[in-house]
Amino acid sequence: MPADENFPPDHGEDRTPDAPSDDGSDSVREEDTGDLAGPDPAPPEDAAAAPALGAASGPPRRRGRRMALWAAAGLALVMAAGVATAYGYYQSLRSGMVQHDLEAVLDEADRPDRLSDAVNILFIGSDGYEEGSTAYQREFEGERSDSIMLAHISPDDRVSVISFPRDSLVQLPQCDAYAQTEGTSGYFGMINAAMYHGGPPCVVRTVESLTDIRVDHFVHLSFMSFRDVVDAIGGVRMCIPEPMSDRRSHLDIDAGDQVLDGDQALSFVRARYEIGDGGDIGRIDRQQMFLGALADQVTSGDVLTSPGKLNGVLEAVAQHSATDRELTLNKMLSVAVTLTDVDLSDIEFHTVPWYQAPHDPNRVMWYPEESEELFAAVREGRSLPPLPADEAGTPQERPDASPTPADTSATEDDRQASEERSPDSLNGGGRDATSNPCADGLGFGSDEDGVEER
Repeated sequence: MPADENFPPDHGEDRTPDAPSDDGSDSVREEDTGDLAGPDPAPPEDAAAAPALGAASGPPRRRGRRMALWAAAGLALVMAAGVATAYGYYQSLRSGMVQHDLEAVLDEADRPDRLSDAVNILFIGSDGYEEGSTAYQREFEGERSDSIMLAHISPDDRVSVISFPRDSLVQLPQCDAYAQTEGTSGYFGMINAAMYHGGPPCVVRTVESLTDIRVDHFVHLSFMSFRDVVDAIGGVRMCIPEPMSDRRSHLDIDAGDQVLDGDQALSFVRARYEIGDGGDIGRIDRQQMFLGALADQVTSGDVLTSPGKLNGVLEAVAQHSATDRELTLNKMLSVAVTLTDVDLSDIEFHTVPWYQAPHDPNRVMWYPEESEELFAAVREGRSLPPLPADEAGTPQERPDASPTPADTSATEDDRQASEERSPDSLNGGGRDATSNPCADGLGFGSDEDGVEER
């Protein structure tokens, strides 16, 4: 499909609402217009004989009434102009974002049905961005998803976030070519290769085919977007239980309660190879810890009520990210309003239940029954089931490894083993947004104790 068809000049469906009709409830009443339109009538000739109270109360009261009406009308005009200006500005931010038309790429007949009023937003963090880059990349050639999280936002003020390990061996669906990608036929391989084969639409199709959960919207985040969002809100306060250092991600932070700026936060969520056992599962746990601290900062601080901070967040997202075309400005605001009513204890983080692949310790596979229980709860709008922490070893992958058309280590034996393996220990749910790393630890795989020889 040509690139210009994937990114048409028409940026979405946000439009300025129609102006209100002239007979709206805020129009001036007919009985008031006489006072606004002409001079006061001449007093009667015998006005001097009228009682003093009547003479004092007539004209001043009308003048005060006229002044109040003019003041109210002026204030209404100023407010309307301010709202129109703000709406136009944020509308321009939205229209400047890259927007992908999922409906034109994905066949509706192949997608899951919507079963509830909840909103499911897929967040895709990509490693296809170079540090210092400011532009959103549209090609996706050679790009893989570094993290995949599905946020389930319930109408009853609950949020559940499910992380999909990037090292997961799964059945990838057939995906059409998109932008500079070549597409792929279905095969058994790594979930992070979906971006490589077909860009964000292929990632959405993959998650939907694996979970049978309808993805309503997606947000494709760059490293720069994440960094600038953190800086826009003044950093994120976290308690780090021990000093942490990772040369590849440029992480170097001390222990203790501290505020992480954008660069430190980005290094913290990216760090992997020199932290704990170097596995992706440990990184997922640390990412969830950080997102909990971020949620705390946003909901308890003045972020949502500070025009400067809110504007900084919106600009960071608009400049370095992309969404589906249906995620309009009104829907973004609706989601934001919903999140303001969510308690931190009602924001939960889960990871798909996993175990190490039998033929490759650097890959993971999912327990079928336990994973389906998790996905079914999301589909049906139920509370997610509690899942105990896994104590199995954590996989590891070389950073320069490239996805291949077929993974020779992913065999039919792997698929069969996933159905026969006893789930004596599972990695999964883990925590809510009130978790404190200094009190609760940084999660599985982050401690030096128990690191396996490789």
